[in-house]
Amino acid sequence: MILLLLCLSACDGPRDCERIRDEVMREDCRFERASALFGADSRAFYAALEAIPSPESRDLVRLRLAIRDPGAAQGLCREVETASAQEKCRQVLGRPHLSTAPRAHDPHPPAGTPVPASPGPPR
Repeated sequence: MILLLLCLSACDGPRDCERIRDEVMREDCRFERASALFGADSRAFYAALEAIPSPESRDLVRLRLAIRDPGAAQGLCREVETASAQEKCRQVLGRPHLSTAPRAHDPHPPAGTPVPASPGPPR
């Protein structure tokens, strides 16, 4: 974790993530670099994605962003490159309630949402 923080503050760009030996930390670095640009600078975001050498890693960034930002999930999922990511996207898009809070006035909250107990008849 400390190495990741050092890299994020000291590295020049997404290609610097490739210097990280630990695979999980390298994927986290790629995600942090791309997600910092997501929604703020689309050209830089797509350049950061293209700098990631494998389609699986690019898809992992897209999937993590889709989970974090359900409003952008459909667009991100249209761009995935691998069959396994397409399957994961179907799951993410099919279960949007997992990453969004139900609205207070929603007459049909997602299954499993606790229903407040009624006060019952006056005594």
